[in-house]
Amino acid sequence: MSCEETFPAAPPSRLTELEQRIGAKLPDAYRAYLGTQDGGAPGGYNHVGIEVIFGVGEVPGWASLWRFLDSSGDVIPDGSIPVGADGGGGLFLLAVTGTDRGSVWYQSGELEEDDSGAVLPVVRERLADTWGEFLASIGPLEDRRP
Repeated sequence: MSCEETFPAAPPSRLTELEQRIGAKLPDAYRAYLGTQDGGAPGGYNHVGIEVIFGVGEVPGWASLWRFLDSSGDVIPDGSIPVGADGGGGLFLLAVTGTDRGSVWYQSGELEEDDSGAVLPVVRERLADTWGEFLASIGPLEDRRP
């Protein structure tokens, strides 16, 4: 996967700050990714529809994981953090605790209320078992063959 726009490595202090805030250690592959490339914007249309991978260091507001933690906390499942977004308000989530730790999920921006009054995303699906597998799946549409 290549990004049209990338951000420099996140400082270790910001990674530690994130771990303290979420109360969990980041999966090693994701931590290593942020320590080398702190998010970015994949160019063109891609297989999973991601438009931005969030960063935690000196990144623009539209690419800040901190902003999404602050504004989307009520729709992010416990034990997950937002790691990216699509153009329609959907989030890409990384499980940081539990049996799904390290897996990447997609959650639609469209919400609905269930019978008990809880507001839930219409779609929540597992995309990859690991961060590396997820990154490998982000390829231009024209490179994907059925």
